[in-house]
Amino acid sequence: MIHPDDLPRWRHKLDQIEAAVDLDEEVKQRWAKADALRPTRDAEARNLVSELIATRDFAAFRAGSDKWSRQEGPYNAFSGFGQMWLNQVANNLPDDPEALNVLVRAFTTPATVDEARSRFAEVERVTRDLASKGQPAVGRIPYVLSVFWSTDRVRPGWPVMWKSAPERMWALGWLRTWENADRYLAVVEAARAFYPDDVHRFERLMWFLSERQGFVGVNPAVREMCDEATGIMATYEVGARYPDEERSSRAAALAAQLKGELHIAAKGLLADLRAATGLELETSQPQDRIASDKAAAYRADAYATWSLPGAVSAAGLRLWATRSGLALGLYDWRNPGAGAALAMGPLPSGHRFFEIRPHLTGDRLVPVDADPGGSTLVGKWWPWSEVPPGLALRGALLEEVGRLKPLVRLVAGQGEAVPATIPEGENLAAALARFKAERPYPNDKDEWHAEQRQQFAEALSPENLTIFDLDQFRLLVNGKRYGNPGPQSVLNASLSGMDSVALDAFANKLREVLFGDGEVAARIDRGLDWKDLGTKGLGESVLLKLFAVTDPRRFLPIFPLTGPMGKIAMLRRFGLAEPDGALSRGQQHVEANDRLRATLEQMLPGDPWGQGQFAYWMLNHDAVEPVEEEDHIARTARDLLLPELFLHELAELLHEKGQIIFYGPPGTGKTYLADRLASALQQDPERRMLVQFHPSTSYEDFFEGYRPRTDERGQLTYELRSGPLALMAEKAESNPGVPHYLIIDEINRANLPRVFGELLFLLEYRNKAVRTAYRPDEPFELPRNLFFIGTMNTADRSIAMVDAALRRRFHFIPFMPHEGAMRSLLADWLKKNGEPVWVAGLVDQVNERLRVLLKGPHLQVGHSHFMRQGLTDERLARIWEYDVYPFIEDQLYGRPDQLEQFAWAKVHAAYGPSSASGSEAMDATSDDSDESSF
Repeated sequence: MIHPDDLPRWRHKLDQIEAAVDLDEEVKQRWAKADALRPTRDAEARNLVSELIATRDFAAFRAGSDKWSRQEGPYNAFSGFGQMWLNQVANNLPDDPEALNVLVRAFTTPATVDEARSRFAEVERVTRDLASKGQPAVGRIPYVLSVFWSTDRVRPGWPVMWKSAPERMWALGWLRTWENADRYLAVVEAARAFYPDDVHRFERLMWFLSERQGFVGVNPAVREMCDEATGIMATYEVGARYPDEERSSRAAALAAQLKGELHIAAKGLLADLRAATGLELETSQPQDRIASDKAAAYRADAYATWSLPGAVSAAGLRLWATRSGLALGLYDWRNPGAGAALAMGPLPSGHRFFEIRPHLTGDRLVPVDADPGGSTLVGKWWPWSEVPPGLALRGALLEEVGRLKPLVRLVAGQGEAVPATIPEGENLAAALARFKAERPYPNDKDEWHAEQRQQFAEALSPENLTIFDLDQFRLLVNGKRYGNPGPQSVLNASLSGMDSVALDAFANKLREVLFGDGEVAARIDRGLDWKDLGTKGLGESVLLKLFAVTDPRRFLPIFPLTGPMGKIAMLRRFGLAEPDGALSRGQQHVEANDRLRATLEQMLPGDPWGQGQFAYWMLNHDAVEPVEEEDHIARTARDLLLPELFLHELAELLHEKGQIIFYGPPGTGKTYLADRLASALQQDPERRMLVQFHPSTSYEDFFEGYRPRTDERGQLTYELRSGPLALMAEKAESNPGVPHYLIIDEINRANLPRVFGELLFLLEYRNKAVRTAYRPDEPFELPRNLFFIGTMNTADRSIAMVDAALRRRFHFIPFMPHEGAMRSLLADWLKKNGEPVWVAGLVDQVNERLRVLLKGPHLQVGHSHFMRQGLTDERLARIWEYDVYPFIEDQLYGRPDQLEQFAWAKVHAAYGPSSASGSEAMDATSDDSDESSF
């Protein structure tokens, strides 16, 4: 039944379509011609049905309908698939009076919808086994019968189920099921509700929206839908679902309608926007859930995205509808602050920045006057009272896109790029603002580094070097306090071999290098010379760290001279002159340092630590990278046969919270997709890592802990060894502008509170630091550019068993074979690879029975078992017997009667290629059209 609140909202949409039709003279003339022919064609069809009832000659009926459908008029499209179905039935109809009785009765017009439903079921029963390979297709039954029912003037009110009618209703979110009978009866209900005197009008409007005019405006009732959805979202509790099934169902219906409205707008405007921008934009269907927990909440907003080719994944134009208004702008979630950085000046008149708020706040967009940081949306805002009506919105959108065009083409790599260096003060100031907002700077750990420098400076003062503190010096050399000079095994070995006299001599050398007479460059050269003031292993990185600690008014905490993170690389980045290569090493260090300091002091006066962090940030984050030749997410979506926007949504959720978990039955491709998603987002394998948890995984395994080793003298000692998380955190911290990804496979197999420990806090508070178990004197924080993708097999352990604190910190995305992006994956893969498509129907039916028997969706058969080449009958039987059946046997242990139903022979007989489900699967993959333009 149509929800009473939906009737007036759908009416608004139909009025928009009617207004567009009124401007299309060609279509109006075509329909008028069809209406003139309809009485004649209807009378001819009624005669065919009457003759069938009188003679029971189905072959004659088939021949008559063939001739009838080839004539000009509103039913000529029936000569395609409709007539094919009749031919297949007539050619294979057995000499069975009961089957003929069913067919004769089916072509008589039903009196009620229940009677119509019964007719469909009866015809399916007698025709589904008539021919091989799923023909005649049961999915054509409502279409074939409705054509003849629609011609009955005595019992009117039966529209034709042309292909476009249920498809457009589905696309609009007006149709919530694709069951054979249900989808036609939904068309009947809508047609009678809106056009009781001419149900054909509804058919035609759906065809017009599908084939003639995809964009007719944005339904003004979207505001009411968002309001209602927001009210329901307020009752949703993370991890606890909606309070009742009624609100959950209504939230799902509203989300589907919002998604459908904006998706149709995206498809309808695609050609116009391609022409307006000169770019091969792409669009795909958005998701209707926010996927934030076990029972994902449904969205209370909707958007259409036109992704840019060759740009960062998901960057593009976005039309975004919320309860407060409609926005059109340039959207970039992977490059926070991109709008301000790219605009480099005042925005076009009337354009705004938007703050993107979390889903559960209710209102996703708030126009603001300045870049709020985070994901960027910049463009035009219309309160609902100002949204141009109907087709007028098309012109307004194209006008705003024209004004955004320079920025759009810049993001797409076809405009004037940001220069590789930033010598001008005003541009450097813009970059500094981004650095402070995005890193962010300063934070708690930055204050800790400043404190550590003061402690080290005191230990290295001329007075204290007379009583050398070896332990403090080791902390300075080997740790990350006030900068990381890198591993120092040779220097550590030298220090370990020194007695008290040698240590005093070493301290005296340090005092001479750091505070002695002569130019500082000369003292650096002497400190690097082992024959003078140097020591084996005392390299330039440690020596320059010592100068940065003891003389912060001059030296920056940037230690190497060359290499990708050295001073010379930074000089090039800032457009500054490099020191003469003929100078000594000490002279080059000093000149490079002084030139950098002169520039950076203007930005962060008196803050050498901040200046060094900003310089590193500029090297990694703000450097202009070459535009990639293809969108890796788009390519991955094509490879995996998944909706591109589903992957964009996953990426957006990942970067929104920092961590996501894929959960579902085994064999649904969770780990494979996690790996492919990380590869699409970060092509450098050095910046990705995959680990697998098991019941024995510990905090020490995952983060860090002491492990035994043999020292330089062959004696057993213990060292603090980094685990996968610490290693990836270090990589991410050293490259703050580059995303890093850690995949945790089977995350729920371990004792998660024990494994994560205090890191649970950091998952939520990335800008805070904690003192970890093995580093109590050193704050540790998770870099904001380190993202976690977890997978969990819910057949082993329910998501409800996951620690509540951990669950709150992850977005949870379900991977269920029967819903969402996975729903048609197996069928699509089988079709693409030329494998038997009926297998998808078999798996769907088995999973439906398992969901009922096992009271939930978490113990289904995964599609990956059957995504293999060469699926012969023999191989399918082997896969079932040795892979699938043992899994089902585990779930139905102690229930032999129920288990027996899942033996391959019985499953194949019930759901194999000649069954209704197999036929439906093959029919659903057909690209052919049975549509009429009338």
